[in-house]
Amino acid sequence: MSRLLIVNADDFGLSKGKNYGIAESFRYGVVSSTTALVNAEGIEHAAQLRRELPGLGVGLHFTLTMGKPLSPMPSLTRDGVLGKWVWQMAEENSLPIDEIHTELKSQYQRFIDIFGCQPDHIDSHHHVHMFKQVFPIVATFAKEKSLPIRVDRQIAQKEGMNTTGVISSDGFDSQFYGDEITQALFLKALDESKARNENSLEIMTHPAFIDNSLRSSGYCFQRLTELEVLTEPSLKQAIIEKSYRLGTYQDLT
Repeated sequence: MSRLLIVNADDFGLSKGKNYGIAESFRYGVVSSTTALVNAEGIEHAAQLRRELPGLGVGLHFTLTMGKPLSPMPSLTRDGVLGKWVWQMAEENSLPIDEIHTELKSQYQRFIDIFGCQPDHIDSHHHVHMFKQVFPIVATFAKEKSLPIRVDRQIAQKEGMNTTGVISSDGFDSQFYGDEITQALFLKALDESKARNENSLEIMTHPAFIDNSLRSSGYCFQRLTELEVLTEPSLKQAIIEKSYRLGTYQDLT
């Protein structure tokens, strides 16, 4: 019996180089799913590309840390933009819950307006939906919409989060990231998931071609390495040999 493997490429819409990298990794590699930053500069380009990529699962990459919000968020913005100070606010337990709920609804609606359909799942930029104050908002919203969400089980268990009724993969792996990206690292996630007897696994990835927008990113040329590994023909064969099948979050529902 094969197990479900969701290879998700985060940050669809971040830039044209990012979008083209995700498209390449889907067409010629093992990426099966992506999640879109609906307030990013390349989101319209991402929507155009999506029309050429039937079969690619596209979810919502909810963000509270980048760009301009789509709703009024005076408590979480500085000079009109979102930023990484959200971590400090989470530690201080001062996150504006009502504003976050409104922004989630706004980003969801923006996704529908751009892509012409609802997202097939929800995750978030910099994992903000796994903050203990934010997770209940996203989980409740997703259940109302009958949508799966990404769940990091280790964080959920540590923070005592209630995941009852949440649709998600059995496992989530974020290790395919950093300066030492290899096929062996990718396959290690499959072996570890199988050892935990999980029937479904999401692996988070960030492939891209480098453009001017990405050159200033702290995670830049590593994206190219991810792209190379994810499109190696031998990787797809190795996945099959380990009794995994590629799919999307919709295969869970």
